[in-house]
Amino acid sequence: MKHYSLGNVVRSGAWGLLVGGAVGFTLGILLAPEEGDKVRRRIAYQLEHLTRQVGSLLEQVVSPGVTSEARRTGDALVADAEVKARRIRDDIDALLGELQRQGTNN
Repeated sequence: MKHYSLGNVVRSGAWGLLVGGAVGFTLGILLAPEEGDKVRRRIAYQLEHLTRQVGSLLEQVVSPGVTSEARRTGDALVADAEVKARRIRDDIDALLGELQRQGTNN
């Protein structure tokens, strides 16, 4: 009897899930009544999204707790961008509030 490692089982299962999901999704989209261009764009987007999700899942399963320097740098950049975006939204809200107050005073 052949012995399978956990990594091989997870990898095979993930590939099966990825291929089965992609085929099922593609058939569902192709059979849906929409224009060809919209269908092709939707398929491309969804397959790209699915591929990223599966890749992320595999990375977490195969090496939990281990992150690369690039991943940490990317996460730090995203967190910094979110903070800056939040500040910009707060500034815009404050400006809009000030404009509304000025509009009611006139």
